[in-house]
Amino acid sequence: MRKSLPIEPDGSIVVPKQLVEEVFGKAREAVLHVRTGCLVLSPIFVDMESGQLPQILARYAAFQTLDRILEGHFSRGAAENVQFEGDLSVLSLSDVFLFLSASRKTGILEVQEESRWGFFFKAGNLVYAAGSDVRLSLAAHLLRRQFVTEQDLVEGLRRLEAPGADVGRDLLAQTGLTPDEFREEWVKSVEEVIFRVFTLGRGRFRFQNGEVTAPFVLELPMSTTSYVMEATRRIDEWGRLQDRLPPMDAVLLVTDDVTASTALSFEEEQVLGQVTGERTVQEVVLRSKVGELEAKKAVASLVAAGLVAVRKTKEAAPAAAAPALGTAERAPLVPRIEAYNSVFTTIFQALQVEVGIKAEVILSAFFKGLEPKSSVLSGLGLDPEGAVPVEEVLASLAALPAAERETALVRDLNELLYFQLFAVKNTLGAEMEAGIVEMAKTLLQS
Repeated sequence: MRKSLPIEPDGSIVVPKQLVEEVFGKAREAVLHVRTGCLVLSPIFVDMESGQLPQILARYAAFQTLDRILEGHFSRGAAENVQFEGDLSVLSLSDVFLFLSASRKTGILEVQEESRWGFFFKAGNLVYAAGSDVRLSLAAHLLRRQFVTEQDLVEGLRRLEAPGADVGRDLLAQTGLTPDEFREEWVKSVEEVIFRVFTLGRGRFRFQNGEVTAPFVLELPMSTTSYVMEATRRIDEWGRLQDRLPPMDAVLLVTDDVTASTALSFEEEQVLGQVTGERTVQEVVLRSKVGELEAKKAVASLVAAGLVAVRKTKEAAPAAAAPALGTAERAPLVPRIEAYNSVFTTIFQALQVEVGIKAEVILSAFFKGLEPKSSVLSGLGLDPEGAVPVEEVLASLAALPAAERETALVRDLNELLYFQLFAVKNTLGAEMEAGIVEMAKTLLQS
């Protein structure tokens, strides 16, 4: 669906609130991508472990920690002794949940592994879950869903210092959601805790009678049995994914099947952009910043589609060769390489605007076609800015007779330039190609 928007007199574009909510719900931030004929908005990925976020989220999560709930919002039963306890390696969490549901228990089930988790039941139904991981807190959920921004949370910290400040009420005000919408998001954050703990295969549990009080009594949309079934389904899905996923220490390479027109999901684009031919699956997953599960799904999908190939193990990087050319020998060569790099980086940036991370894939195809020692660029590639590595090119030139170096350099850089211009023409059109050709003439005329 396409909708045209008028350009304001000051050059800005105003997107109506109804259209924003239709596309993004109530999201507050997005990434803007420039494409031919349109602007594309994408969700922002929030790294929960960057900067001051862990400390900020810990402050907001303090009100819903398990200890805080037990101290101020849990009334223990007349018999305070443990009613039911055991080891998860003997009795699974699914069996424990089903037992509590069938016997209509009211109280708290505590699970202790490396972290401590609490599940609150009322007449056999789950009403709340809490843990110690701030990434699973309500504030973190709202931030991931873009109902609040990091700046909102920072500003809110000052309000929380006031006597009688209420974290839940402040978060509600920050989001702009209605109370019902806010409660719905809170429920989703609690469900994240429930499903996360179901992945535990070890640890101890114990159940005590008692009753949790407001605001930690949520009307969860499913029965305890349904949560067990959904958690089991997710674990099965994860198991199937693990079977399709290459080993985490395997190296991923982009195949020649990836072109500018290859249709990819947002997650697949982010993952593909981290595949360099040198990084392992683990490194790609961590760098892609779309979440571990989504990144692994994208890796499995790209491998299955033949867009990414797998090399079994990561080869040790060869020791960097010391520069073999003297200062006088380098003098005429370095400016020449830098002049070409000015053109290469311009082309790279222009392609990035149109095809995003696929620009690197398109341009790297040139190097795959070079036979060993057939070019001073053999075995090399572009750096993250789209330039050829100066020192590595000089190291290749050192193997040639002094009289042949500059001729060979210009010849091989021109070959790369012709390839890139062809890519520009195919992707951006002849007009853009002509503009870059004129710029190259100016930069390379010396």
